[in-house]
Amino acid sequence: GSGEISWEKPDELKSKKELEEESGNWTWIPHPEKLWQPARIKEEKADGTLVVPEGSKKSILVPKGGDMCGPETKGRKQKVPLWPLSRSSLNTVEEDLVALDGVNEGMINHTLAKRYGQSELYTWVGASRSVLVSVNPYKWIPGLYDESQIELHNERPPNKPLPPHPFAIASDSYNDMLLEKTDQSVLISGESGAGKTEATKQVLKFLASVAGSESNVENKILMANPLLEAFGNAKTIRNNNSSRFGKWIEVYVDPTTSGICGAKILNYLLEKSRVVYQQKGERNYHIFYQMCQDSELSSSYELDDAKNFNFLNQSGVIKTSDVNDEGDMQEVRQAMQELDFTSDEKEWVFRTTAAVLHLGNVGFKDKKEKGSVKGSQIKDKKSVALAAEFLGVTQEKLEKVLCYRSISVRREVSTIPLDPTVARDGTGSLAKGLYGRLFDFLVRRVNQSLEGKEGRFMGILDIFGFEIFENNSFEQLCINFANEKLQQQFNRTTFKEEEQLYQREGIDFEHIEFIDNQVVLDLIEAKPVGILLMLDEECLVPEGSNPKFMNKIEAQNKRNDKFQTDKHRKLENSLAFEIEHYAGIVKYDSSQFMEKNKDTLFQDMYDLCASSKDDRTAALFPDLGKRQLKSLSYQFRGQLNALMERLYETDSRYIRCIKPNNKQRPDMYEAPLVVEQLRYSGVFEAVQIRKQGYPFRLTYKKFACRYQCINPTHRYKARDDEGICKELLKVAKQDFSGIQFGKTMLLYRADEHKKLKLLRNLALETIVPRCQRVIRGGIHREYMRRLAKATGQIQDALDVANDIEMLKEAINAVDDTIGPLAVLFKQKPTNLEKAKAHRDRLQLWVDLERIFERLTAEEDPDQSQLDELTESVARASELLDIPRTDKQIKLYDLARGQVIYMEINVNKKHLDDHGHKYESLAQYSGLKDPKEFAKKKLFGRAKLEETMHVWTKSGIPCGLNRFEDKKLDKLAKESFAAILAYSGLKKNPDPEMMGSKAIQLAIDNEGLRDEVYAQLIKQTTNCQDQESEERIWDITAACVGCFCPSKDFENFVFMHLRRAPANKDQYISTYHNTKYGEKPKSAPHNLGSIIKKFKNNKDRSRYSVMPNRA
Repeated sequence: GSGEISWEKPDELKSKKELEEESGNWTWIPHPEKLWQPARIKEEKADGTLVVPEGSKKSILVPKGGDMCGPETKGRKQKVPLWPLSRSSLNTVEEDLVALDGVNEGMINHTLAKRYGQSELYTWVGASRSVLVSVNPYKWIPGLYDESQIELHNERPPNKPLPPHPFAIASDSYNDMLLEKTDQSVLISGESGAGKTEATKQVLKFLASVAGSESNVENKILMANPLLEAFGNAKTIRNNNSSRFGKWIEVYVDPTTSGICGAKILNYLLEKSRVVYQQKGERNYHIFYQMCQDSELSSSYELDDAKNFNFLNQSGVIKTSDVNDEGDMQEVRQAMQELDFTSDEKEWVFRTTAAVLHLGNVGFKDKKEKGSVKGSQIKDKKSVALAAEFLGVTQEKLEKVLCYRSISVRREVSTIPLDPTVARDGTGSLAKGLYGRLFDFLVRRVNQSLEGKEGRFMGILDIFGFEIFENNSFEQLCINFANEKLQQQFNRTTFKEEEQLYQREGIDFEHIEFIDNQVVLDLIEAKPVGILLMLDEECLVPEGSNPKFMNKIEAQNKRNDKFQTDKHRKLENSLAFEIEHYAGIVKYDSSQFMEKNKDTLFQDMYDLCASSKDDRTAALFPDLGKRQLKSLSYQFRGQLNALMERLYETDSRYIRCIKPNNKQRPDMYEAPLVVEQLRYSGVFEAVQIRKQGYPFRLTYKKFACRYQCINPTHRYKARDDEGICKELLKVAKQDFSGIQFGKTMLLYRADEHKKLKLLRNLALETIVPRCQRVIRGGIHREYMRRLAKATGQIQDALDVANDIEMLKEAINAVDDTIGPLAVLFKQKPTNLEKAKAHRDRLQLWVDLERIFERLTAEEDPDQSQLDELTESVARASELLDIPRTDKQIKLYDLARGQVIYMEINVNKKHLDDHGHKYESLAQYSGLKDPKEFAKKKLFGRAKLEETMHVWTKSGIPCGLNRFEDKKLDKLAKESFAAILAYSGLKKNPDPEMMGSKAIQLAIDNEGLRDEVYAQLIKQTTNCQDQESEERIWDITAACVGCFCPSKDFENFVFMHLRRAPANKDQYISTYHNTKYGEKPKSAPHNLGSIIKKFKNNKDRSRYSVMPNRA
């Protein structure tokens, strides 16, 4: 024989039927449904080419110019280049489009359709496995994403290529991140309904399963999906679970453990307009329907049938067959639980969502205002009352901001009424503003749960596809602008870098033209006259308007081929313009561009929400101060440019998602729709440049290493890698003339790749088993030696116990010590987990040490510093079992004292600034109402009511404080009687004993302590008996030395002590000693001597002095 090898079946081995079927020249011609079909060329004629479609006897003429439009094209205008076709190639279904014999729409569409029919959804574009085409099956395929597939792609067999799969993209990205130490990105794109969300889930699922984590963060990443989908996904005409926002997920990996150590999600451009309006056949966000289906939530927030809400009943669709709202709601609850949402947070999220729905049901009717001005009033107040309650604002104020608007002219504020239409629009703006801010909160809250240390990351981009609707507005321009940016990134990495490689290697290469969309990007964003920049400028102009904006961009771009307007636009009062995007021409209506770009609420609405008594609601509307609100396009451009910078710093892979039909039906492949998406996403160009270029390339070293084996009996004479490559190709005795020798690598096409692949497979069948036996033993022995070394280093650090740097060094050295062998063996040092746990615990003390060092030096603390130190001391008290350094032990003791010092000083400053709030007993909410207090007596109620808070000679009918325990009311009367006796207002043979009794009652009954202090304050307020007042201050001195009031009443006592006629500082010092020192268990027996000692003591409390750091 010739010695030539081939994957093709030789003619000598073909049957007669095969020879007949494949004879002649074949090409692709139009088909009314399949777009392209194979046909045999029958005859070349002067006016065109006569062809016979496969399976038919009827001839069709393809005109000379190739332009066809008729029954064969189903009325489409279709260019027919008559691409050559090898009939036998139709029998082979390649899993890499670059490996096809012909690169054209017909062959590529045929391959994808065949694979789709066999439930093979994924196809590679090039041997580099960086671009994957994914066709949505609209059905679940058993086993496609199960654990066995994850394991297969994670532990890829060395000599067996696996079929294309998103897990392969994820696996390559993960491994490159670890081995090449480069950040990675996976860009998932496609139209709505193409399967982007599912592809994102599967990439994350693979990463979570393979990498895992020490803190369950991988599960939290997966659980974030149902939560964000509930609030950010909706049914559209094209897709029952369409993401109405874009997201970029960065998953951080610890290089030491190869495990996930944290993650972060960024969200882009939530479609807020959907909250108030949906097209026919669509739905609002899933969460609204889920809450209406949930019996508990619907009862709590008065959410009856979803069809009763204006925000949900406009489109005619409440339920959809393949969406289980009730079941999905349970997933949302579970997700919140896994993401550590507190009960309060969950309640607030659902309550705020319900408020949005109720706002939609607020109706308005005409109301005549002064001067015949048309205003509005609320029709049915139930909805506005519920919305106000759920937002934590008063109904009256909410009604006012919905029906009126405040405007400021020359610093004068006036209120203008709104007619029902404007009021309704304003209510919609409030609903959109609330929902958008709530969604941003959810993303921030999810990130809080995913937070960990940042490092090498794998980013996954799931962003809205290109959109062309019947009516396209500002949102579509932003979305399509983002897709232009991403297409440019795809162009640069897929096309430009490809050609740059050939230039660097010195390879002759015919340039392939592809769609360069820089001119469109400049049209939209170039400074200073890009459309979005001119829109921002118009929003800042006092007299700016949409028509003026339209006139300006029309004048600026009248010579730009990518920008068009109708010449009769002004006569028809149209504000429409067209942009020729890479994916087609889109007509935009700019009539609401400025309003949508400003994305602002009436100031009255903003201020009302900011004043909510609910802290979380108020936090959604922060005080902006003098900061100018940034436009939506400004924010989006900033986010998008930051994302693009991030992407250009990564090694990118792509999943191009394709929807096979618009009806979301399984097993339906509409070729014209598929081909259109392939064209717009740049797949044809990607295949073409790889096919006509050299898609397979290896450095000389890698090529020699990979293919030396194809000549198993040959002894190579060359000593350098390039020489070995040339020698092995010559010895192989095959036609490798198409292989190009560059400066550092060999580059070749699919034909050469197929031959090399076949030769290598044949050789490895005999070589691999022998090599494996020898190598495996040696590798394992070396691994065990390195493992023992790493284990010893860790144990030395563990024995020291409290040297965190030594421990970190030992842990970090594991990777370097074991080296690349870690990829082959899963076993780690047996003490590694123990060391990590110990490191983390030591790190807690290191972190606390820094806090203690900083805050114990603070002489003039504020409340935030006090809170931080208090929390840190509390955390430290739970970590006393961890080995500490001498410095940490000393700092902990010092911090405990500093907390007291700070608390004293912060409270003093608070009273200096706000003491007027605590000056009178009448200001304390814990006391009874005077009428309630006086009711306890039949006669003299008016006098009792009048003197409840001031000095009196008479006893009291009950306690001043509100008591749930009636026994305390009785004891309060006893304590007051004892105080009266001690002060001399009530005769008693042993006043000192009565004073001690009052103190003992307070010591024994904690609930009585505020009462005793309140009685003492009462008896020194407007006191008419000087001697009695002096005695009251004496017993007050004894009280502050024995017990303290509650936290709620403490400031009232402090302000009272500040008014002491003498020894003010001594009262407060004594109080501090009692509060922070050891408290007596009984009242003093000799009250007089205690009081005398108090008056003679001039020492300052040690607690009010800053602790000594020496």
